[in-house]
Amino acid sequence: MDETEELTAEEDTVEVLTEEISRKKKRKADDIIAFQAVVCILLAAAFFVGNMLYPEVTAPLFGKLRSLTADSSDIMPNPIDVGVSLIDKL
Repeated sequence: MDETEELTAEEDTVEVLTEEISRKKKRKADDIIAFQAVVCILLAAAFFVGNMLYPEVTAPLFGKLRSLTADSSDIMPNPIDVGVSLIDKL
C-alpha cells in the first residue's frame, strides 16, 4: 500500500501537473492543423465522388462554396487593418 500511495503523491506534484498541462498546450496547435487538413481532404473527396455520381447536385453546392470563399467581407475586421486606417485618417 505504501508504494501506491507514494506513486500517487509523486504523480500529483505541482511540477508533474504543470509539465502535463504544458505538454497538452503545445500539441493543441498541431491538433487543430491536422483536423483542418482532414476536413479539407474529406471535403475534396466528397466533391469528387459527388461530381461523378450526382453532378446536378454537386455543381450548385460547389458554386455556393466558391461564392462563400470569394466573398471578401469578414465576420470580424482585422484589428491591425482598423488601427492602420485610423492612423491614416490622422
